[in-house]
Amino acid sequence: MTGPSGPQGIGDRLWPLYARYVQRPTLAFTPSQTLLRAIFDVTVFLGEKRCPGVTQRRVSLGGVPTLALQPDGSGSGRLLYLHGGGFTIGSARSHQHMVSHIARAAGGTAWLPEYRLAPKHPFPAAPEDVLEAYAALSAEGPVMVAGDSAGGCLALGLLHWAARAGLPQPSALALLSPIGHLDLEAGGFLTRLETEILIPERWGRYTVGAYLDGHDPSDPYASPLAAPLPAGPPTLIQYAEGEALAKDALASAEALRAAGAEVAVEVYPGMPHVWQIHAGRSHSADRAIARLGAFLRSHGDPT
Repeated sequence: MTGPSGPQGIGDRLWPLYARYVQRPTLAFTPSQTLLRAIFDVTVFLGEKRCPGVTQRRVSLGGVPTLALQPDGSGSGRLLYLHGGGFTIGSARSHQHMVSHIARAAGGTAWLPEYRLAPKHPFPAAPEDVLEAYAALSAEGPVMVAGDSAGGCLALGLLHWAARAGLPQPSALALLSPIGHLDLEAGGFLTRLETEILIPERWGRYTVGAYLDGHDPSDPYASPLAAPLPAGPPTLIQYAEGEALAKDALASAEALRAAGAEVAVEVYPGMPHVWQIHAGRSHSADRAIARLGAFLRSHGDPT
């Protein structure tokens, strides 16, 4: 269950410090989610390493604006990637470099939908958009689904939504530190923040509240682990040791196995939440994405 070991570089030592002393206070004390969204988009887009040889194009998937990322020489594997950001920030812009690295490692094309965000668009806007995008993509053949943090929650939730809509289930799942349950008063992920490097409790509670907007957190269409999952596709889960979402990552693995899935779980020590976003600037991120790519490649190309 431990992630693959290897040499650490300066990035592996730098990014945890950056997460703790720059990103965490920014999340905690920026009063406007609109401003925070802009800060996140710009700093990640400019600060992370671009992936060469990836063609970008804007498309519509079921009416949802989407960024398609196609590496040169890619095969027929197709990945729907759902970005994280606590349901209130994040975008195709913030995640396009990381997902480009994943697509290249997987040897297929990735689609990054711009699902609607809270607080302007609370639940169920985001999962409705994800379902529309997935329905459009799955009409053309098998689709793998991946997501980080809140995007991991949406990826897990899609199993419920697809079953209700009569759609085929994903051919595989890749979950990066997924949120599994949004009931924060009943053992949710914010109960273990003492070793969390990045996510401040103040911001976590705000984002969940903004997303639910009074909706029942025990609804499995919002909290996918609130009820047995209807299917169990092959799954890879990665999370950082000691992060607040470690509990949800392990609970997700248990729920997927109960639904019949073959699940591999990898834990990486010393890394911040969703460290994979530092691909090209962190050995740990590169190792994690190489593992993600190999997993997706093995499930994504029917030829």
